[in-house]
Amino acid sequence: MIPTILIADDHELFRKSLIVTLKNYFPDTDFIEASNGEEVLEITKKNKPDIILLDIEMPVMNGIKTLLELRKNNLNSKVLMLSSKTAKEFIYISKEYKANGYFTKNVAPDMLAEVIMRIISSNLFICSEWFSLEFTNKNRFSSNTLTRINLLTKREREVLKYFFNGLNTSEVSEIMSVRKKSIDNYKNRILTKMETTPDMFFQDWVIKNREVIGYLI
Repeated sequence: MIPTILIADDHELFRKSLIVTLKNYFPDTDFIEASNGEEVLEITKKNKPDIILLDIEMPVMNGIKTLLELRKNNLNSKVLMLSSKTAKEFIYISKEYKANGYFTKNVAPDMLAEVIMRIISSNLFICSEWFSLEFTNKNRFSSNTLTRINLLTKREREVLKYFFNGLNTSEVSEIMSVRKKSIDNYKNRILTKMETTPDMFFQDWVIKNREVIGYLI
């Protein structure tokens, strides 16, 4: 028996539909809902769900940051990332941040119910794509990107968010009320910390990494 499952997703229809589906497999389970990461953190201060089904794309606080905060808070709930994101880097990040599994939202109901039971009863990282991924790439991503991002200052992260949102140097300069030369200096420092490839232009790096790193800063 699984007493409590928390479903965190910003789409109410998806949450409700998922509860109806899972009730067929777990009729005695209590379901809790959250629409963003901050709600998850508030709920878990009072309730300790057995398992959290956590989406990545959520407003206010995304699922990756939420996962990291849950583990910082030493919450022992099992966490299954259930997302539409298919990039392998999200699987690497989830495992590195101590999720218990990663599945895309097109998973069949029978398989999802089975995965939930397996995650509850084991400490394995469960993911249908995991064994087809190259472990060397995972290790390289963890040691490079995840380690390097911790080198960014709060101000550098703020600058980077604006560029990930599609703004140019002049626009960032105006919003932050600093000279364009200062923004260029931030760009150079960010690139130096984050990129090992020589002669990489900042804008090219932003385009290349927006999809994944945008969820980490």
